[in-house]
Amino acid sequence: MKILLLCGSVAKRSHTHALLRFIEELLKKQKVETVFWDLHEKPLIIAIPEYHHDPSETPNEIVRQFVSVVDSADGIILGSPLYHGSYSGVLKNALDCLSLDGFRNKVVGLVSNGSGPRSSYGAVEHLRLVVRALRGYATQIHIHTNNSDYDESEKEFVLQSGDIQKRCEDLVHELLLLVAALKGKKTIQG
Repeated sequence: MKILLLCGSVAKRSHTHALLRFIEELLKKQKVETVFWDLHEKPLIIAIPEYHHDPSETPNEIVRQFVSVVDSADGIILGSPLYHGSYSGVLKNALDCLSLDGFRNKVVGLVSNGSGPRSSYGAVEHLRLVVRALRGYATQIHIHTNNSDYDESEKEFVLQSGDIQKRCEDLVHELLLLVAALKGKKTIQG
């Protein structure tokens, strides 16, 4: 089983990045193969609409790599900071690089971070609509954090909220159960 974690933050130090890395460690404990695509480190060109029907034909090598990673993933977790009441433009552009059914038969978990309590909920709700439009299945459990859920060091943020850590475990469990069900497997570890 392979899960793609797509980080829609371009900040050098990012709460969203820290949240996705925490979830990635939970997946690895379940012996799940992960791919972490950070749009800060590996940005995509602006989507070219002529390739929506077959994005693997785009002339841009990084977009072709991205499409291949999405296609090969059994499940996906999208992460975004809250920007102006929704998810980030860089994440929107990445999703626009996919085909019109780019998430067909894929389970997608949704996570976001906003600066204050409850403020990041809009990003997750807007992403839920996009997942459905791309023919994917959004998990029922989603995570939205705020800055007070993290400790800060010079280099990074670290998720410290026990409640959010437990919610991450629940998200991973639901995601893996749904992926296994879609793949026709009867059980998973945990």
